[in-house]
Amino acid sequence: MVRSLTAGLVALFLAVGVSMPVSAQSNEEAVEAAKAASQEWLALLDADEYEATWEEGATFFKSKVSAEQWAAQIRQAHSSLGSLQSRSLVTARYTRSIPNAPEGEYVIAQYRATYGTQETVETVSLKKDQEEWRVAGYFVKPAGQQ
Repeated sequence: MVRSLTAGLVALFLAVGVSMPVSAQSNEEAVEAAKAASQEWLALLDADEYEATWEEGATFFKSKVSAEQWAAQIRQAHSSLGSLQSRSLVTARYTRSIPNAPEGEYVIAQYRATYGTQETVETVSLKKDQEEWRVAGYFVKPAGQQ
């Protein structure tokens, strides 16, 4: 079930580079602001407001996928997961670059989430975009899968 989700979304999110390791630079103010933006974006996702998640995305993200394509992909992916039971932030780190993405400021946030009975890891990549932190990519995979 989650395997098909991963296969369907990998191409889009590898283009953004969110599944790749990033440097461990620290910028606490940026991380805190990005974590808040991530939580707001995830709240839209959890409310099945998929078009709104695209609207709130970074310019780079929106240039890679249309609102309709994104909504269809994420709707299909999340419907296969079941309902969200819990989510907690595991790590958030600041970097100035990620592979296959334009230079800029990024924060990569990883969450441990349970959908139905499935343990997952959600990775949210945020980019500073016009002085605001916006989601540039989202990737979900089964916990323990590297």
